[in-house]
Amino acid sequence: MSAPRRQAVRFPAALAHSIRLAPGAERQVPGYAVQLSGQAALERLALLNEVQARQVLSVCAASLSLYPGWERHDWTMPEPQAALRAYGGQFLRLPAVVARLGQVRHVPGRQSYLHAPSGLTFAAYQSPRGNVTLLLGGTNSSHSEYQAPTVPAEVKQVEANLLNLLGRMPQLHRTADLLTLLMRDEVKSGLSIGGHSLGGGLAQYAGLMNGLQVLAFSPTALGRGVLTQLSRLGRLADAPKVLERVQSFSLEGDPIPKIGTRWFHSQVVGLQLQLPLIPGIAPAQHATSHGQIYSHLLAHLRQGWPQLASALQTNEAEQL
Repeated sequence: MSAPRRQAVRFPAALAHSIRLAPGAERQVPGYAVQLSGQAALERLALLNEVQARQVLSVCAASLSLYPGWERHDWTMPEPQAALRAYGGQFLRLPAVVARLGQVRHVPGRQSYLHAPSGLTFAAYQSPRGNVTLLLGGTNSSHSEYQAPTVPAEVKQVEANLLNLLGRMPQLHRTADLLTLLMRDEVKSGLSIGGHSLGGGLAQYAGLMNGLQVLAFSPTALGRGVLTQLSRLGRLADAPKVLERVQSFSLEGDPIPKIGTRWFHSQVVGLQLQLPLIPGIAPAQHATSHGQIYSHLLAHLRQGWPQLASALQTNEAEQL
């Protein structure tokens, strides 16, 4: 894999600073985790410029493309090639990283890889500017487009979710950290990390462990064991830096980012924008909006930048 050494697009400092006085802020303890909702979240989102808005959408679309075909269809998620057509760039081949990590499964032509022992799904998206984002897969993601080959990975991913909730340190999180370290050796600068759901939780952990910018979408919260590891290594000591480095986007009514935050002391770290649902977007076939973050995020960002491209199918994009 070869990637140009470019500086990653960073978010404006105003997006993460002076949050203590922001109206609508739901302060959480400790101070390295802040959630903005409603109008306060929309005002923070509006601070992005067009380049940053495109980056957020491209990483969101690429992250969702790691799920199998039926899930993308049911949740109205972007298709892998549609994401590339909308935002440019490419999914990278990772032969050197795969060889060093070992026991990785890959289907030719598919953008994602699966580390079989841990259940970690991953891919790498390179933007037209040359920046590379390591994408970590959520629950039910794998190297395959189909459900049956995904089941063994899903079992390991569900196990990691439970261990994380119960305050343990899952092997999946350790593997995400190792993978990120290997990617840092390959991409010397301009590397960031992202993911959806469980992948967003993994991105929080691996990003902070390796000093990378994080974009997480509808992320799971980090449990006590994971937070303890980060704290022990000093990764949470500088709260303003954590808030600037880790940005996440979720939707009102999505229960996933809240699991464990009340009784098990889990926490979504960094700055989380909980965005209102757009009334004109039809709900998914499932109970929550968890998989519809891209549709609503696109609609919100188009209010400031109407020309932003959509990675959804034409008839779905027209509804936005």
